[in-house]
Amino acid sequence: MAIIHSFPSYLNLRSRSTHHRLTTISRCKPKLNSISLIACSSSSSSSSHSNALLFEAAKHTVDSYVESGMVVGLGSGAASSLAIHYLGQKLGVGQLKDVVGIPTSVGSASDAAKAGVPLHQYQHSLQIDFTFNDADIMEEVSLNAVIGRQRLEGDESIIEEKKILDVTKNLVLMVTEKQYKSGVEGSIPVLVNSVGWMETAEEIDDLFVGDAEVWRRACIGRGHAGPTGGDFPVVTREGHNVLDVIFTSPIPNLAEVAKLLDNIDGVAGHGIITKTPCRAVIAAQSGLCIIDNTTTTVNKY
Repeated sequence: MAIIHSFPSYLNLRSRSTHHRLTTISRCKPKLNSISLIACSSSSSSSSHSNALLFEAAKHTVDSYVESGMVVGLGSGAASSLAIHYLGQKLGVGQLKDVVGIPTSVGSASDAAKAGVPLHQYQHSLQIDFTFNDADIMEEVSLNAVIGRQRLEGDESIIEEKKILDVTKNLVLMVTEKQYKSGVEGSIPVLVNSVGWMETAEEIDDLFVGDAEVWRRACIGRGHAGPTGGDFPVVTREGHNVLDVIFTSPIPNLAEVAKLLDNIDGVAGHGIITKTPCRAVIAAQSGLCIIDNTTTTVNKY
């Protein structure tokens, strides 16, 4: 079953996002720390340079926002992994003390254990002072973002990750300049109940007909699966299937898409993050760009 159509619909319902809001922007020249975190094994110079930029974003995030005694949400992704290891080094030499990490994924828990960051499992009553996380792509100005495009497998949980991001007092999302977009394109992962998943997929397809294709995600390395996910679809630890809603044209308002998905029966969650306050640390060729979605002040230095 290929849930694919090609005639107009959802984009006529796009809400007009206000892009007049000013943001806080600060720039600084990248100065790579001598820490061995960037001794990457990649044979590609462009990959190594990208890692260097991400390390600057990770280092800035830890240095600027993590303080002794904090409960810190430990994000998932390449930049978050670098931030976790850098945080572990600061704890190891005594520059930070009494920091407790709350992992957002199996991967971040593993990174924290290797780096020597003390861990605590998330509980509903727990107050999280600060969280950092990667985003797969981010909407300009609003800083609404998408997670879970690449790294979501059976052991990971968008639901758990979003709970931590939602309850944290302060959130920083780390991206590269290529991931910071005026119009977000590509896939949005949507978690659906395994029983009746096809009916839910068809409802999503009808909602965004002409603007998106809907594919059920298959396990990696299990051969060609097609739009239905084949015989080995991804099943999350909560028992959900993952639908990739692949937008073929830019989405001007991620928050509107999130609301539409939230109102569909059978949808258990999705990868859209909409949070205020939120800061973005953007790794660019010219340096770092720090943007806040709550302020009207502009600073450049």
